Amino acid sequence: MKGDFEEAVNNNEITAYFKGEGDYFSPEEGNMGYHNEILNFNRMIAYLREKENPYQLLVKYFRLYLSSLKEDPLDAWSLFNNIACYYYLRKKNRFFLTENEDLIDELTAEEKKKIGVLYRYLKENFDKVPGSAQMFPIKKQFGFTRKNGCRYDLFSF
Repeated sequence: MKGDFEEAVNNNEITAYFKGEGDYFSPEEGNMGYHNEILNFNRMIAYLREKENPYQLLVKYFRLYLSSLKEDPLDAWSLFNNIACYYYLRKKNRFFLTENEDLIDELTAEEKKKIGVLYRYLKENFDKVPGSAQMFPIKKQFGFTRKNGCRYDLFSF
């Protein structure tokens, strides 16, 4: 499959994969034609589950992705959606993800701070995200992530 996670690993394009750039774009009609992070996240998890220490690889790749993000509506929106995907799949006990491990726990204080900065930026600039007028308000959307097991207020990091 063109644009799969193995290709992203082999081509050193992890960030492009998480963001859905180029060959890694996964459109879905129900997602208003925008990139659907859950499809890519599922594919990534399926690939990682076949590896030794898949959870640690997930943490490694997520950190790499996080380090590339800047204060930009699309970067912040991408982060928001990827974190939501993680908690959704973890709650469903998909692949190797369990509620005993929390991706956020694995991050450094600086990495958590970056999440907080980007979440607050998104909250203040949500209107700049394409299609935001047709979406639930950002706080309500974060409520779905909380219901899926995120015990942190990521806006406060």
